[in-house]
Amino acid sequence: MNQLLYQQTKPFLQQHPGAGKGLLARHLGIKTPAARRLIERYRGETQGHSPHPDYQRVLALKTQQPQLGSHAIAKALGITVDMARVHLNRYVGALAYQASVATLFPPVSVAPPVPTPAAVPPASGAAPAPAAVSKAPELQDTVHHDARDLSYVGAQIQTADELLAYAQVDQQVWEIERQTVNKWEVGMRDASGGVVTSPLFQIKIWLRRRVAEQQLQSLITGMLDAFKVAAPPARVIPRLPAGDGLFEISIPDLHLGKFCWAEEVGEPYDMEIAARTFHDALEDLLSKGATLKPACILLPVGNDYFNVDNLEGTTTKGTPQDEEGRWQASFIAGRKLIVEAIERCRAVAEVRVCMVAGNHDEQRLTYLGEVLAAWFRHAPDVTVDNGPTQRKYVRWHRNLIGLTHGCAEPHASLPLIMATERAPDWASTAHREWQLGHFHARAKKVFQPVTDQQGVLVRIIPSLSAADAWHRSKGYQGARAAQAFYFDPVAGCVAEYSHNLA
Repeated sequence: MNQLLYQQTKPFLQQHPGAGKGLLARHLGIKTPAARRLIERYRGETQGHSPHPDYQRVLALKTQQPQLGSHAIAKALGITVDMARVHLNRYVGALAYQASVATLFPPVSVAPPVPTPAAVPPASGAAPAPAAVSKAPELQDTVHHDARDLSYVGAQIQTADELLAYAQVDQQVWEIERQTVNKWEVGMRDASGGVVTSPLFQIKIWLRRRVAEQQLQSLITGMLDAFKVAAPPARVIPRLPAGDGLFEISIPDLHLGKFCWAEEVGEPYDMEIAARTFHDALEDLLSKGATLKPACILLPVGNDYFNVDNLEGTTTKGTPQDEEGRWQASFIAGRKLIVEAIERCRAVAEVRVCMVAGNHDEQRLTYLGEVLAAWFRHAPDVTVDNGPTQRKYVRWHRNLIGLTHGCAEPHASLPLIMATERAPDWASTAHREWQLGHFHARAKKVFQPVTDQQGVLVRIIPSLSAADAWHRSKGYQGARAAQAFYFDPVAGCVAEYSHNLA
């Protein structure tokens, strides 16, 4: 086959590993049978011999008679010439693959044992001949500062777990980033001149050091211990006589740490802008509800409060984000911002904080909740709900409020979820609603039961966060806003306030 054509094939298949013969044929301007042969050669060069039964017959025949071509192989094995060419291309690639493996793992030469002549029995009392020493597994173990690569070719180890055990990898220190396991059959002649096959395994494991996560855990633990020792004493705050209502301030999906380039998306957004936007919304909503004199302020925190969840700058599930600066900076800024917000709300009434995990920051929000609980441990008028449940509930007299990010549950199922998870509260309340983030838009849905009873309101709370490049490219952009609600103990939600970003 044309070597120049194959050299054009390799980079294309490296960029498109799932490409089929049709796509490759269109790319190279050739017919599909030729494209199929090129793909098989590439597979042989990257994966080795094929376990396909016809290929194994071709391999055995080529091992015995290397000079045979496609027509002779097709006639000898009763297959088409085209299929013989396909298998021969795989064979050519596999030979290159074996040559590269031999370069990386040169065989260890072991002198064959010298047999004792059968006519001369061993002397009485002589020590028995030593048993043949088995060949050590062909393992390459390369350790870097924060990475480690294992590569093995042989017949003894067959799985990644076995290789980890053999290499004595401490999985408290190392974690698997990716791995590959390949298997093929190798033919060889036996004593009678026949051909036998045996399995050969290639296992590669790329590891990364867990020290970064350990450092993060140590940092959080140290912060918590420090806050518990040095938590500020509770300040006595004089307040005017309060009523008996609950005033909720909801500012979800801040995405603190997100970076938006104005030239690309139309408006800038960074940590400083996010903090200023949050502070302005809090002050505006507090001033709008100043005449209510609530007994308690509910402050949900979360719903993607942070933009990323780890050192790699991705969400909890690994989606890369446009992030500004270092993770330490955004966490410290986020802690300061919420502490200031809670202190500001304490000047009005006692504060209930509910940590609501989002799909961007599930881990970091838990850390933040623990920090807040430690920070305000001496303040009897501040409570922090940092429980591990995805959904949080707040009962206020005849009101039941459910809080969740809204990315996991079908919205139509939320009323039944509330009735199931909070059956006693459901039976004792008359006004029930869910509040969701995630969608960065304002919306309401009312799910009315069949019988003549009070329905369940599902609110989707808008976001103050600007749209990043990905959301802008998809056309996702709602009105940027935050909301507040006043819940009367008996009459339910009797007032709504909005802070709209100009």
